Amino acid sequence: METQRRGFARDVVEERAKDFERVIAVGGDGTLNEVLGGLLRVGANAEDRPALGFLPSGTANAAVAAFGFSATPTTVARILPEANVENVDVGVASFGETERPFLLWFGAGYDAVVIDALNSERTGLMGVVGLARGVPRVLRAVHRYASPDIEVHVDGGGVSVAASVILANVGKMAFGGTVADAADPFDGRLDMLTVPRLGSLRFAALFGRMMISSLEGAAGVGHTTVAQRVRLASEGAVPFQLDGEPVGTLPVEVRVLPGAVRLLLT
Repeated sequence: METQRRGFARDVVEERAKDFERVIAVGGDGTLNEVLGGLLRVGANAEDRPALGFLPSGTANAAVAAFGFSATPTTVARILPEANVENVDVGVASFGETERPFLLWFGAGYDAVVIDALNSERTGLMGVVGLARGVPRVLRAVHRYASPDIEVHVDGGGVSVAASVILANVGKMAFGGTVADAADPFDGRLDMLTVPRLGSLRFAALFGRMMISSLEGAAGVGHTTVAQRVRLASEGAVPFQLDGEPVGTLPVEVRVLPGAVRLLLT
């Protein structure tokens, strides 16, 4: 079925997926996210839900870097009959009366500002060249961003403060970037990275580090794992994104659903 509007893939999967053994999302990371949202509304656990496959054809295709999906239709068609299936963790963000899942990562603060700036003018496959062209726009957006403090509550424990928070289910992102080498989408946890308030030059340096090595371990960047849930709040306007799509502003609560979906690794 061809999607006809935002939210269409989620709705049709919720309505019809129970009649199928597999659902294959064809599109970008946003389409994959919508299909994931529909699957979570089918059945009580991974075994009750159809397996999820992906044929990437979007602009950034971050899921390719994270899971190694093939983008060649003939290759995917050949592999699917005997594809490896693994139960993958899913993050869920709750805000207001809404819940949205993510397979890759959640970001609040600088991360969401960057995503919004890149999304504002993207057309077609972005690639590294498209990313490079967007750098001036990203730096302007970061410079204008007020970076309010974010209060971070992890697993019901104490409170810490950051200017930006990334909750990673996977280590690899689009364009070859790495958030956290340790992030594992099959370990029942999310890796949380907290970033302090940055100037434009320091932000550019951290962004460059993420592209050539890993954000994890950079000076001033905190790293921990989230076993159950994390709550983020701010007195200012802090945007957040899910799987590369701008969604809303804090407050939000994020939890992890271990092994919630059977993923077809192609």
